[in-house]
Amino acid sequence: MAGGVELFLRIVLPMLVLMTMAQGVNGSQAEKDLIQDLLRNYDVMVRPIDKYNDIINVSFAVTLQQIVDLDEKNQLLTTSMYMGWTWNDTYLKWNPDNYSGIVEIRLPAKKVWKPDILVYNSAVDSFDQMLQTNVVIWSTGAVEWLPPGLFKTTCDVDIRYFPFDEQRCTMKFGAWTYHGGMVDLALPDENAILDNYIPSGEWDLISMKGHRTSVKYECCPHPFVDVTYTIHMRRRTLFYGFNLILPCVLVCSLTILVFLLPADSGERITLGITVLLALVVFLQLVADNLPPTDVIPLLGKYFACSIVMVTASVVCTVISLNFHHTTSANTNTMPGWIRFVFLNFLPRILRMKRPGENSFRRKFLDNQAEVVMDGTVEEYPLMVAGERLGNWMGTNQTELSPLNEAKKELNDVLHEVRFITSRMHNDDEDEKSALEWRFAATVLDRFCVIFFIIYFVVSTLFTIAVAPGVLLPPDN
Repeated sequence: MAGGVELFLRIVLPMLVLMTMAQGVNGSQAEKDLIQDLLRNYDVMVRPIDKYNDIINVSFAVTLQQIVDLDEKNQLLTTSMYMGWTWNDTYLKWNPDNYSGIVEIRLPAKKVWKPDILVYNSAVDSFDQMLQTNVVIWSTGAVEWLPPGLFKTTCDVDIRYFPFDEQRCTMKFGAWTYHGGMVDLALPDENAILDNYIPSGEWDLISMKGHRTSVKYECCPHPFVDVTYTIHMRRRTLFYGFNLILPCVLVCSLTILVFLLPADSGERITLGITVLLALVVFLQLVADNLPPTDVIPLLGKYFACSIVMVTASVVCTVISLNFHHTTSANTNTMPGWIRFVFLNFLPRILRMKRPGENSFRRKFLDNQAEVVMDGTVEEYPLMVAGERLGNWMGTNQTELSPLNEAKKELNDVLHEVRFITSRMHNDDEDEKSALEWRFAATVLDRFCVIFFIIYFVVSTLFTIAVAPGVLLPPDN
């Protein structure tokens, strides 16, 4: 028993190890011989066909890994993808039985012929943005190449509904020198492979579909075949909504507070101009991220409407302050159209009443105006009766000297009373005019508050209604 174990360890086990090593050496040698035999007379410049008029059919597929970036300002799309091309090479066939059962090998891409497929709308100096990986070759002559790449292509960015926009960027692939009679591109499935897609933080991928087209250019008599993929994506608006839209809405709402500040506070103009400057800064932030085109984005239109509202509020504030501080000393009587609009028409619409006047004082001054303003002492009954009594008694003027003295004193008193009454009347007119101007300013403030609230709400709701995908789901 011990001798059998010793025999196994000394003779049988080493023989098994040597046989295994020999089989591995034979396999490696077979693969080496296969590659040498395939490439001995192989020319990478010659199309692998039996007849010159034969067409090489290339099966085309794309696997999208990630949407890296969409540069709206420069209109560039950066994506991470890898291609999937399959064709038949008539010069790369072998019998697996002659090479230890080998059915597939891998060779560097530069060692075999491959179609010169490039990205037509590439945005880099090198149109070939694919990594030159190995190709997989089967014994039947089928060749498969799966080159990955980071592609930077042009994209016609549509900014009309920014930041609620959807973009459709195209990637056009095609042979650069081989026309359709030499190399044909086949698209087994119009949908790109999205099994390993990594979602983007800024864009939601809706679809990526391709279609085959045959285009005949003026330079060449034969048509050229290309495959164009369209990436349909929708922007995620949370970032822009939180950093641009929400601050703009809050800043615009401050415009209404301008008309709620007291006119004597002195800060109304300051608040309005501060809000205006803030909106200009927000609009500049939007302009910095978008291409300089003749298309105004939806957010830019909303900011423009907000700037118009704030500018109008500043103008109305200036007019209101002018009304509030107007007196008869620095202006003429209120024009008729202002009196009609701000003292009669708008107050009825806004349900406002003019402040009450001092009716007793006004009535007293009106009643005394007939007596004091244009009257004389001779018109008073006491003086007239005294003169008639003197004439009836036959007395002369000297006998009535005390009465004449009283008449003179009364004339002086009446002159002073007439001056005081005139002064009080003028002061009352000045106060009445100032109250009318201040009431007109109050009416203007009330009207502006209501008007700008309606304007702000309507413009905001209209922007939301026009934006695709906010109220109703967009059409895919």
